[in-house]
Amino acid sequence: MGSTYRTGSDPFAPIREMAKWTLQEDPAWSSGKIATQTRLLILDSIACAIAALDATTPRRVATMLGQLGGNPQCTIIGEGEKSSILNAVLMNGALVRSLDFNDVQFFLKEDKLSVAGHCSDNIPVALAAAEQFGSSGSKMIETIAMGYELFGRLRSLMPFISAWDGTSASGLVAAAMYGRLAGFDSETQAHAIALGAIRCATPSVVRWGKLSGAKNLANAFIAQSGVQAAILAGLGVTGPLEVLDDRGGLHQVFDPLLGMEKLWAPLEGVPYIMTSHIKPYACIGTAQTTIAAALALHDRVKERVDQIRKIEVIMADLPMIRKQQDELHRRYPKSREAADHSFTFLPAIAMVEGRMTDEQFHDRRWEKPDMTHLIELTKLSVDPGLAARAPGSMPSRIVVTFADGSRIEEECLFDPGHSFPDTGLDEKVVRQKFNDIASARLTEVQIEGMIEAANDIGTTGIEPLMQALRHIA
Repeated sequence: MGSTYRTGSDPFAPIREMAKWTLQEDPAWSSGKIATQTRLLILDSIACAIAALDATTPRRVATMLGQLGGNPQCTIIGEGEKSSILNAVLMNGALVRSLDFNDVQFFLKEDKLSVAGHCSDNIPVALAAAEQFGSSGSKMIETIAMGYELFGRLRSLMPFISAWDGTSASGLVAAAMYGRLAGFDSETQAHAIALGAIRCATPSVVRWGKLSGAKNLANAFIAQSGVQAAILAGLGVTGPLEVLDDRGGLHQVFDPLLGMEKLWAPLEGVPYIMTSHIKPYACIGTAQTTIAAALALHDRVKERVDQIRKIEVIMADLPMIRKQQDELHRRYPKSREAADHSFTFLPAIAMVEGRMTDEQFHDRRWEKPDMTHLIELTKLSVDPGLAARAPGSMPSRIVVTFADGSRIEEECLFDPGHSFPDTGLDEKVVRQKFNDIASARLTEVQIEGMIEAANDIGTTGIEPLMQALRHIA
């Protein structure tokens, strides 16, 4: 056995303590506020999946799964026939993530706000496991809330400057969510998490540099592996319980010196799920306020586009923002993945077209002459005062200068999808996003039925929702 970071301590203790915590019946998980927030996040995740049904990456995953086949256990969104739980986790995970439209979490890292990740990447795990085991809707809601909290805690153990991507946390989260819904005892749960951990480490290149299709699949791969690990643990396979606290384990991914005990500490303060924001616009989370500001400028810009001489995009002075602004591949995007992360293309297209949906990426709009011209006119900068005025947000300001020297500007401190800790998400915003997306495929009756099924999931269970998801045209 390798040496541990804490001399004289039990190297198995961290993962066993964490396993116990993931199975606890904390009253917070069943509170009305968290239940409402979770249902809204489920609905938003489904909207994101529906929006991506024709996206390239999920279609290729579907082709592969069609070739492989699978036992009819769980629903794949938009498919009439069920498939295996591993196939459902992979495919639904790819759907939720592929348009970069799903939720986003921010957290303080070294006293600076940063992006923690996209916890709804793992909602497909809970949907599939609950369907397989016939779990109640309320138990699934509690499991999702626990999964969000565990994700946030694991991310807090990842150094700000790291070679590893935040999705690495999902290997442990997926295993823990599956185990909770499967009814594992704490020892089996510990082995499930340990097995999930040994396959979770994912390099940060999946989300930086010249972005590829891997960005859309990174979490789905990890979640699928985590569920597979938990299934094997349920069959008696053991994992290296010292994986979190050993020099041969994951100390380079999750640094024990940052406070391993956070993983099983009692819940205090605002639950992580309450600070989970939805994206009103189909692009990177740190650009949501930028898009809101750009859209507010549309009516004053649309007739004067040819007169624009400079576009200034001013964002919060945060390490994450500075790093993203410096990415050359994002400034001059060459792929869809880079375009929906581009602080130069996104405000330009939003100002010109007055919309920010998947349609704005069709026909490689980022490469059209009108867009490349505006990209060239765009200057990115930061303002130290912005973040102080909008705690918990990534605020932006846009200033447009015209040929005659006139200037117009717009600022957004909190975008419409922002979740405030005391009140959570705005249900009207979530419903509007769902309607806007689903109306392309579903009738009004179907849309209302799906919203009702998601809203009633705590009392009626998940089958009405899953049945509706199998019958999307």
